[in-house]
Amino acid sequence: EGSILTVGTSLVTLVAVCCLSVVFLQLRRKQQHQPADETRSSNSGDDVQPVLACIQNRRSVFPRHYVNEAVSAQQMERLLEAAMCAPFHGPVPPWRFVVLGRKGMLELQHLTLAYYDQHWRGVGIAETEEQYGQWRQVREREVDGRWGSVSFMVAIVMRRQAGSKRMPEWEEAAATACAVQNMHLQASTERDLGCYWSSWFSSFRDSPEMAQFLEMQPEDKCFGFFIVAKCLEEATGKKRRKREMQSHVEWRE
Repeated sequence: EGSILTVGTSLVTLVAVCCLSVVFLQLRRKQQHQPADETRSSNSGDDVQPVLACIQNRRSVFPRHYVNEAVSAQQMERLLEAAMCAPFHGPVPPWRFVVLGRKGMLELQHLTLAYYDQHWRGVGIAETEEQYGQWRQVREREVDGRWGSVSFMVAIVMRRQAGSKRMPEWEEAAATACAVQNMHLQASTERDLGCYWSSWFSSFRDSPEMAQFLEMQPEDKCFGFFIVAKCLEEATGKKRRKREMQSHVEWRE
């Protein structure tokens, strides 16, 4: 129920497209602040290294590392600006973000509990009322505990048909994931921001109640929430899981 969402697309393709979109964003911003002659001359590979470092520094930072300080609206807007630079196929971006502040987050959490009060047996949350009661108590404590220091929860919605032309669903999903990755990469440039992509509680996430809350169209999909908070600075510098490129890449001539 609380696992991180895995979008059903090719991982290699998705990461490659995300990286290219961030490279484009960083280079475009640099060019906007350079004189024309400098912009024309900066055609070397030197600009790529800071982008690679940004990608390598990205971390999923979870609530145990959050602090009770507010993320500013300006910081949140920078994340959303980065998201809008993600690539997509067609005339209109397929993603839609619903940014929830404190009031919206409380409404989401109360709707989540109300949903499971009605459906806990059918969705397999617990086998007995006693077990469900224990589960619910934990979730209630999380409202002010786990989620109390969160500044924004950004609902990630894939619009199935954003424009007049209907695109393959996997392309819309991949583009939406790229936009989320761009937000996360932008967050990695600010040492006191802690973020991660949560799938939320899957039965409620995919329910008509969630669709109504987010004002989704019938074929739209919610891909969970991007959690944004202030965090301990050392949390953003923790080690990442080691990934050997050789086991995931094949070269052919």
